[in-house]
Amino acid sequence: MILQKLFGLFSVLGMAVVFPASAQNQETKSLVFSADLESFRDLNGLKSALSQVEIVALGENTHGLGEVFKAKTELVKFLHEELDFNIVLLESGFGDAALAWEQIEHLSAPAYTRIFSSNFYYQSAEMEALVEYAQAQHGDLIIQGIDCQPQQDYLIDRMADIGALIDTAWRRITKQEMRGFSYLYQHEMDQDSISFYARRNRFVQFLDSYDDLLREHEDVLQSLGITSGEIHAIRNSNDQLRNTYETVEMGEMLSWPAAYSFRDAAMLHTVQWYREQFPGQKIIIWAQNSHVENRPKPDYTVSWMGHGLHNLYQEKYYSIGAVVYSGTDLTYSGTFQFEHNDPDYLAYHLNLSDQERYVLDLRGYSGEDFTGQLLLGMENNGATASFIAKDRFDGLLFIRYSDVPVLLRPVEE
Repeated sequence: MILQKLFGLFSVLGMAVVFPASAQNQETKSLVFSADLESFRDLNGLKSALSQVEIVALGENTHGLGEVFKAKTELVKFLHEELDFNIVLLESGFGDAALAWEQIEHLSAPAYTRIFSSNFYYQSAEMEALVEYAQAQHGDLIIQGIDCQPQQDYLIDRMADIGALIDTAWRRITKQEMRGFSYLYQHEMDQDSISFYARRNRFVQFLDSYDDLLREHEDVLQSLGITSGEIHAIRNSNDQLRNTYETVEMGEMLSWPAAYSFRDAAMLHTVQWYREQFPGQKIIIWAQNSHVENRPKPDYTVSWMGHGLHNLYQEKYYSIGAVVYSGTDLTYSGTFQFEHNDPDYLAYHLNLSDQERYVLDLRGYSGEDFTGQLLLGMENNGATASFIAKDRFDGLLFIRYSDVPVLLRPVEE
């Protein structure tokens, strides 16, 4: 994600965005649950596995699979209705989601889905179904973001609009400074430490100045229609960005594994912050598989968010990794088809059952079989990695086939 965000230059680089004409026509079967891969029942079987769990993490092996989004939305509904999970934290911008949430009762589901995340995969019909469900709960199910990266479109636009109500110069200043954060990546690639630290400090100073603007003109802004919730959301976003980047060192923006460990440490901190803000509330995390895994894959040295969550909360944390046997994946550069008809892949073995979509509980799984063997899995954008399923996750979400997400078309100006 860090490299994908670099300079926001996807339009320059010719990013291929696909708008599928329609989703698959076949009816989607409901998810089922298994504890042994022999008997399958409805999702109520998952209740006992999650009876003491306070954080459930729903993974996705790659971001570009629409059927995974559908299945995760089905799981969100189940967790909310049957086990009282009330907060969904997306691998998406903290500020985008916080500001969008202030509009949840005022926007249509498509309009909301277009702004609540700068991750273009999430601006899709499948995610719109999640938004529609959240809107129907009238505040009882909250959607927020945990990502610390500042390149958040709705956050930047809303900050610019609000600042311009006091002085029109703030529109230019806000976009210049928030987008200018991306120069940190270039300075790191150039090994230009002087420019790197100057840009870092400039970014933090901008956040401080914007906070001063809000504090000095809060009454005026509210008289002009800006809600206290929006002001509070921007302050929290600025705090998160400041806490994350005011001491960032050169080498922590792009390099492997430091940059990935840095980002995930920030997301872990944000999850803990939400736990403090909503004491006693159960949380659902929605992120890519690596971010939610319990333990590292062999020969991987990144400290992912899930490692910290697993260590901190032990049995109260339950990670579910997504595994898809075949389909078409959407990436930043287009699409590709895949099928894992190879016994070296975990998906091959999971596909031997007659079920198309199911959740497998690994915590109580006693079988001595492929779940304890080192096998391949497809990761983000088609990369592969070897891992032992039982070591990496508490459960698995298996899907036999997935097409790409159905992206919402941009609103024509």
